[in-house]
Amino acid sequence: MRKLCFKVMWLKNKIVNAIKDEAGMGVIEIAIIILVLIAIGFLFREKIMQLVNELLDKMSVDGIS
Repeated sequence: MRKLCFKVMWLKNKIVNAIKDEAGMGVIEIAIIILVLIAIGFLFREKIMQLVNELLDKMSVDGIS
């Protein structure tokens, strides 16, 4: 029984330490931010392309005049 108690406590401590461990959290956060930015780009790609084309048209017209 005592051996089982020690194993349960050991397992509990391992789980608590794994939850508290923050190593690698920065990588996960950056990956999530990149995924969100890509998703926003796909959602608004038509508007983004329209804006870029308008800006390029203005630049080419202003450059000629």
